[in-house]
Amino acid sequence: MVEILVIMAAGMLIGYLLRRKKALFPILDRIVMAVIFLLLFVLGISVGLNETVVSSIHMIGVKAVVLTSGAVFGSVLCCALAYRFFFADTFAHAASESADKEVPHEG
Repeated sequence: MVEILVIMAAGMLIGYLLRRKKALFPILDRIVMAVIFLLLFVLGISVGLNETVVSSIHMIGVKAVVLTSGAVFGSVLCCALAYRFFFADTFAHAASESADKEVPHEG
C-alpha cells in the first residue's frame, strides 16, 4: 500500500512540475490510453486463465446485466427527482420570462 502511495505522490509531483508544458499533454494522453489498453488486455488474460471465472461466466454475466440495469435506472430516477425538486422551477421561470419578452417580427 505504501508503494502505491509513493508512486502516486511521485506522479503528482512530476505532473505539477510539468503542468506548463502544454505540448506534452497530447503525448501523455496517448501514453495513458495505451497503458489502459495494455492493462485491460492483461486483465482479460488473467480472467481467461481463471477456471472458476470461466466456468461461471454465464452467471456472472446475468448478475452484471442486473446490476448495470439497476444502476442506470437508479441514476435516471435520481436525476429526474433532482431536476423536479431543485431545477424545474428555475427553468420554468426562465422560460416564462423569455416567452414574455416581445420578439420583433421580420417583414
